[in-house]
Amino acid sequence: MGLLSFTEITDKAQNTFKRFPVTLLWSIFGTLFCIVVTNNAANDLFDDYLEVLLTLILGVSWLIGTQFFIEQQTNPKRWWPMKLLVLLALFLFWYFFPSNEYDRSPEQFIRFFLFLIAGHLFVFFAPFIKEWNKAAYWNYLKAIGTAIVRSGFFAGVLYIGLVIALVAIDALFDTYIQDRRYLQLFFLCLGTVNTWIYLSDFPRKIRNTTEVRFQKALEVFVKYILIPLVLLYLLILYAYSFKILIQWELPKGWVSYLVTILALLGFIVQIIIDPIQKKIKAWTINRFFPWFYYLMLPLLVLLYIAIFRRILDYGVTENRYFVLLTAFWITSMIGYLLFARNRKLIVLPSSFFMLVILSSFGFWSAFQVSKESQIRRFKKVYENVLSNKKVASSNQINQLKSILNYLDDRKMLSELDPVTGIAMVPAFKDTINDDESYRYNYRWLDTQKVIDSMGITLNPDELGDNPFLYGESYNYYGNHFYNGKSLSIENYDYFSAIQLIRYDEKQNEIGDFYVSYQNNSVSLCFVSKTDSTEQYQVSLREKLLHLKQYNSSLPENRLGEMVLDFKKDRILGKLIFTDLSYQVRKNDSIFLNHSSGYLFLRQ
Repeated sequence: MGLLSFTEITDKAQNTFKRFPVTLLWSIFGTLFCIVVTNNAANDLFDDYLEVLLTLILGVSWLIGTQFFIEQQTNPKRWWPMKLLVLLALFLFWYFFPSNEYDRSPEQFIRFFLFLIAGHLFVFFAPFIKEWNKAAYWNYLKAIGTAIVRSGFFAGVLYIGLVIALVAIDALFDTYIQDRRYLQLFFLCLGTVNTWIYLSDFPRKIRNTTEVRFQKALEVFVKYILIPLVLLYLLILYAYSFKILIQWELPKGWVSYLVTILALLGFIVQIIIDPIQKKIKAWTINRFFPWFYYLMLPLLVLLYIAIFRRILDYGVTENRYFVLLTAFWITSMIGYLLFARNRKLIVLPSSFFMLVILSSFGFWSAFQVSKESQIRRFKKVYENVLSNKKVASSNQINQLKSILNYLDDRKMLSELDPVTGIAMVPAFKDTINDDESYRYNYRWLDTQKVIDSMGITLNPDELGDNPFLYGESYNYYGNHFYNGKSLSIENYDYFSAIQLIRYDEKQNEIGDFYVSYQNNSVSLCFVSKTDSTEQYQVSLREKLLHLKQYNSSLPENRLGEMVLDFKKDRILGKLIFTDLSYQVRKNDSIFLNHSSGYLFLRQ
């Protein structure tokens, strides 16, 4: 096959644009938008313009799938309004996605990924929604795989080549090429070049390509790579199943992911070998169906036990919801492939597409089911604690804290108001630093404070030596007060930024001394570099106990409380805490989790 001439390449590019004008204009606009935004160093594409970026990413697959669907209709012009509906849906996604990062929650990002997965699945079956042809469908899936590899390879080679060219210009001509140019090149190659090449070789009449050509390379790939991987996963999972049967224990939750991966890999193999399975002599291929699915049946039991164990222990979350939903889908697809008389591979992507879309909205959605499950779990644990006169075990406290964090991340903390009888959001907002910029940048939920406010105490029988479970927590983050401000070093000879960590007695250097944090004595230890017998201890204990009175809410006008002045023989110094996290036990034992600060020293 001869190389394409420049004229043939440009003609092919023009024909592709005429066929996919909306998709390519969308990709070109997205590329230019990313390039323009990143051209200004003050802009943050992934922060300031995230809702636009996600919308642009989302639109590509949906517009491609829509075009493939329209092309296969008897009168394509009648279906053009479908593109307008897709564009309207994309506009609504952009409109309702929070522009302020502090108003965003995991729900919006999960819903984005659901729509993204659904868009890609739509491409996998769009041309065959109204009319089915087994051979043409297999050729279409093969064309998709080939286009992905080809476009990714060409765009990747082009990007690497251009990057090397820029590096060479930078090195040989003493020019300075800004780092963002490489990112802009990446946007160009991925957004425009990759998409254009991907769309360039799909036949217009997709359902008319009914001649199956199964290349030898594809057979080798399936026979010697994919199927051995399937067998390896089967061996691992069956060995693990026998292990838990012998030891009579419940499976670990992680096993559900491996079973899911195995099932998806098996479906991929089934799709690849479907048209030639009975014609190939290799027994691993012509016997893959139905034996793989028979071997999967016992593993489905393992899958459901692992999932329901986690759900019964910790309730439903979005992650467990999707794992369970995928398990139901895998079970139904195995049943379909084993028992359906007239199997259609299109059922695999189309059924999963429907589940993905349905899980994104309604009272049955992942978000609503998870929220209700976690609230019920909180109510159950809380009522058990109330029945025990508000004395809780460490496990119950950890469960309550976990649910509080879960709901707070999703801006749903107020859903607990009827359960606790407390207006949760107003009660635990920072009222000392009430300006908007402070609350946006430093707001966080102190779950221990919530537990204390509900009057819940730890069972005294569980008190032990673990300070992280049983101490009162205090956290001060003062670094924002010092941003943009100068600190006087008058009267001091040396300055050092230091970190104090409970489990790390690492030495810092300042002047003629090594300084380290001593956990046992809750103090700074200064040791002379020239005479190790010259040592000075600066206690932090009194300062930390004094700060307890502010209960982690230090007013800005009390910033001086974060300063510790000290004098020991021939050294005089000052320590300014920029952040501080510690716990205090009932006997006033102090456990410093971590801290940072500025240390000034005169000697």
